[in-house]
Amino acid sequence: MLLNCTNAGACTLTCDFSEYTAMNAALRSAVMPGWGQGWNNQKTKGWIVFGVFAVSVFGTFYYLAKSEGDYVTYERLGARESSYYDDYENDLNTSRILGGVAIATWIFAVVDAYLVANRESKKYAFEKFNIDTYGKDGVMLRYRTRFSI
Repeated sequence: MLLNCTNAGACTLTCDFSEYTAMNAALRSAVMPGWGQGWNNQKTKGWIVFGVFAVSVFGTFYYLAKSEGDYVTYERLGARESSYYDDYENDLNTSRILGGVAIATWIFAVVDAYLVANRESKKYAFEKFNIDTYGKDGVMLRYRTRFSI
């Protein structure tokens, strides 16, 4: 990450996520859960993490809005024995549970992406430069790099 300020009014922030490091994988998952897993070549795991996160966030907001509607209806009717208050409590609790699942999924995505990339980058560091020999007279120096869009 590079912050360049030439004067007080003009600052630019450049983030380079192209190098394969554990921190870059974790930052990708912090931006969008599952992105770091995909970058770690765990595409199925990445889609599952993203799906669980997206469904739980959608469900959180859906049930929160539904609970607010139930509470407004309950207040308008003014009946203490109405089922709208029970619906309000159930929907609010469901919203809280799904919110907890979303937060837990996000934390899992960041930590998992970091740990996997940390483990894989140690393997990758030794495989970055390879010297291969062919027969008696051929030698090839091979450089591997990794990039992702």
